[in-house]
Amino acid sequence: MSLRVGLMMVLALTACTGAGTTATVDDLLEADRAFAQATAERGVEGWVSYFAADGIQFRQAEPVIGHDAIRAFMEPAFQDPNFSLTWEPVSGELSASGDLGYTRGRFESRGSLPDGTVASGAGSYVTIWRRMEDGTWKVAVDIGNPDPPPAPDGG
Repeated sequence: MSLRVGLMMVLALTACTGAGTTATVDDLLEADRAFAQATAERGVEGWVSYFAADGIQFRQAEPVIGHDAIRAFMEPAFQDPNFSLTWEPVSGELSASGDLGYTRGRFESRGSLPDGTVASGAGSYVTIWRRMEDGTWKVAVDIGNPDPPPAPDGG
C-alpha cells in the first residue's frame, strides 16, 4: 500500500471517530450539567450557546425559536442582579439511533418582581437534545414547568 493511500485511510478513520462514537445517557446528563455550568459562568451567552441554531424554548406564551430570539427573551432576566437559575438532571433517555435524547430534572430560580421584592421558585424541566455532526449535544427543545404556588394556610 502506498504512503498516500495509507494516509488517506488514517484521515478517513479519524474523521469518523468524532460523531461516529456511541453516545450514552451519561453523555446527555453531562451535557446538561455543562449547560448549567456555562449558564452560571457566562449568563445569557452561556445559556444561548447550548441551543441548536433552530432550538426552541417553551415558556408560558409563544415558543421562542433561535439564538437571537432566545437571547432577547432571556436577557432581561440575566440583567437582574438578583437573578439566578440552577438545575440538575435526574434522568435521561437516548434514542435507538443515538442522535436524539432527553434529560429531565429540577430547577430553582430567583429574581426580582416588578415591585422590587425578590422571589424564588422551583419546578421541573425536560430538555430534548440533538447530537450534532461534530458529536456535541445541543438543545433542540427546552420546556420548564414551575411548581404551583403553595396553598394558603387554612387558618
